[in-house]
Amino acid sequence: MAFDYTAFGDTGEVMKANAVRLDRATAQGLRPPARLTVSEWAERYRRFSEDAPIPGAWRHENAPYLVEIMDALSTHDPCEEVDIIKCSQSGGTAAIENWLGYVADLAPGPLLFVQSTLKAALEWATEKFWPMVEASPRLGHRRDGVIKPQGGADGGGSTKYRFNFMRSSSYIALAGGNSGPSLRQRTVRYAVEDDLDQFPDDVDRQGSPEAMVDSRLKVYRNRGMSKRAKISTPTIKGSSKIAAAHALSDRREFFFVCPHCASRFRIGWEPEADGQRDIHWPDGKPEEAYLVPRCCGSPVEHWQKKAGMVRIDGWLSVEIDGEATPTHMDEASFQALRARMPLSRRRGFNIHGMLTYFQTWADMAVEWEDAQGDQNKLKGWTMLTLGAPFELRGTAPDHELLKELKEQDWGFERAPVGVVVVTQASDVQGDGIYTERVGWGPNAESWQLGARFIPGATDVEGEGAWRDLDAYSRRLVEYPGGKAYPIDQEMVDAGYNTKAVEAYCAMRPNRTAVFGRAGWRLPVLGRGENLRYEQQGSRTGYASKRSEDKAYLVGVDGVKLTWYGYLRATLKAAQALAKGEQPDQTRGLVHFSKDTPDDWFEMVTAEAIVVEIVNSWPKKKWAPLPGRQNHYLDCRVYNFAAAEKLMLDTLTEQDWAALRAERYAPRDPNQGDLLSMMTGVAAPSASPPSPQPEPAAQPSFVDAGEDYL
Repeated sequence: MAFDYTAFGDTGEVMKANAVRLDRATAQGLRPPARLTVSEWAERYRRFSEDAPIPGAWRHENAPYLVEIMDALSTHDPCEEVDIIKCSQSGGTAAIENWLGYVADLAPGPLLFVQSTLKAALEWATEKFWPMVEASPRLGHRRDGVIKPQGGADGGGSTKYRFNFMRSSSYIALAGGNSGPSLRQRTVRYAVEDDLDQFPDDVDRQGSPEAMVDSRLKVYRNRGMSKRAKISTPTIKGSSKIAAAHALSDRREFFFVCPHCASRFRIGWEPEADGQRDIHWPDGKPEEAYLVPRCCGSPVEHWQKKAGMVRIDGWLSVEIDGEATPTHMDEASFQALRARMPLSRRRGFNIHGMLTYFQTWADMAVEWEDAQGDQNKLKGWTMLTLGAPFELRGTAPDHELLKELKEQDWGFERAPVGVVVVTQASDVQGDGIYTERVGWGPNAESWQLGARFIPGATDVEGEGAWRDLDAYSRRLVEYPGGKAYPIDQEMVDAGYNTKAVEAYCAMRPNRTAVFGRAGWRLPVLGRGENLRYEQQGSRTGYASKRSEDKAYLVGVDGVKLTWYGYLRATLKAAQALAKGEQPDQTRGLVHFSKDTPDDWFEMVTAEAIVVEIVNSWPKKKWAPLPGRQNHYLDCRVYNFAAAEKLMLDTLTEQDWAALRAERYAPRDPNQGDLLSMMTGVAAPSASPPSPQPEPAAQPSFVDAGEDYL
């Protein structure tokens, strides 16, 4: 029986309209959420700001390989964990961000987003999350958005570390792998572990961050409701966390569609059994790289990759029912294997550099050729550009064989032919200072120009060994032709007696205090927080952070890898020359004079890579060999940092030639002998600068002439 609104006169129509609106609102409230996949949600609702590289709506054609990854994270998919090993700039993190929006909109539940550090998590929120919310009306609209804005008059808005949802009590909480409190006291349904390989092995002596995240998911996982995503570029083979997680998954690789024969095939960078690579290029022309698929062998240009080679159904496990899947097959066979592939609860995806839409095969080939001969560059290329773990080979070269490569004695404080730039680096000890001078030429070629130990106390500024080091550092270097110049850059390890080091470096502009830091992904030279070491009291030997202090940090792990590679290349080149053959590699050759002390050879090869078990997890690191000291190895590492500060690897052949011509020019007869040059040009001035114009100093590396750059 219908309700009679006419009995209420003129107000009946108003009551009827209100009742209709109430019915619609009730139906809207009772309607279940739309059954969308994460990829469908992204295509409908994800937006990018106008200043983004690809502004506007999310479009699958920009990265078709991400569709299946996103769909595995949908609530109605039985998958519980997704492990993504990837190259840099692959779009993988954007797919995870789409999942966060999907959770906030259609499947609310507490979510823990973990970065390597809490600071990194906050930076991600500022640079990625909130711009996504502001650009996507479904998420951030002031009236209808599903994520509460920060602040709010009632105090119920989102905060710096927690993003609250509008329609439920659920949230996204930020956490850091280095912060135990941020990983405790929560029960969550979802978890994201971003940049997993940068997580510490132990946090607050409570175990690994991964184990702590696992315990946060336990309640929902036991009810079959949890989902977890791990994503990272890999690091070192054998100790990479994302590689280990991916190995426990169903390991899905992407199969391309051949534009010539329509077969399915997968790409690898490493040569196959026949010695051939999938990516080819003419000798000396990596910018012309192209693909030769295994199916038909017809060349494929990079532009064809976006013209139908990458489809959303391209993922296939490398092993199905205990049998390895072929590297190439026809379409029918591929689809048959896809149908047999189980809906596993743990899925792994490998977004390698040849697959991503955001770099070309030519880019990869150019960077690969540039990294040849430099193990540190090759490590970075493998981990970031290719997206694969890097295999370390860190056994120490034979120092006795290196001793046999001593060349002619080119003289004290003199540079042999080939040297164009000179650096110096020092390792500070309590009873003295180890110091080494290195000459540099093109292609990272180096000459050992002098190594010595300067005895004396190092704890008092300007006294003891510091006075002698200052006098030694001011000595000029004579180049072929007779001209003499000061050293171009000096680095001093400031990890011990820091104040005395800083006082010494403040005396001249080309001196820099540096701190060595372990870490396989650290750059050769970078800026960061200065960690000072307490010298007395209960915290002796412990590091204390002063966030206002900034210092130069040297990534010692990668430099040592490069140094050992150069020593091996030098030995290999010497063996080839002894046989009358031309050396394969000329980058990084190292020269030693006859007066190089024997202990120098022992010290520069005094470490090897060892495996240390931390919380049942293998960790590879450098460690001194038994009974060996490593002071000159530290000096050489800091000399590499000095070369990096001078940006020697950016100089062109023309730059080197101009600098060589300037420094190798015949000496002015009025310049005098070397001793007078040392005392006249490089002598320090103890008094304040005179207002009178000073004699022109010898040009240094940075002002070697107008034609230098």
